[in-house]
Amino acid sequence: MKHLAEHPMDSEAREKLALIYADHYQRLDLAADQLEQLIQQTNQPAKQVVHWLNLLADLQIKHATDPAAARQTLQRIIDKFPGLAAASNAQRRLDLLKLELKGNEKSQAVRLGSYEQNIGLR
Repeated sequence: MKHLAEHPMDSEAREKLALIYADHYQRLDLAADQLEQLIQQTNQPAKQVVHWLNLLADLQIKHATDPAAARQTLQRIIDKFPGLAAASNAQRRLDLLKLELKGNEKSQAVRLGSYEQNIGLR
């Protein structure tokens, strides 16, 4: 935070801070705020903005399990960059979003029965 106060345009530090907020502190709202600041910066290359939007969608899926927010984020890529390959990648990811969410679900543990230790060998 101190570094960002001195260098507010340091996008690498801001991205790392967003990941720390999300992964370590479980604060998706603060992480999203940091990424939105990066996305809204002027004169950023499209590739970088797409990266941040995809990262935001990743965090929304991983931490909030919020498919609506992730859909909106991916739709932003499609709307903002319609002619780029990133738009078709985002559309593909939208189509597979249910599978991505299902992959993040924890499976239930299946308890096996208890078996006798004495199987007849002496």
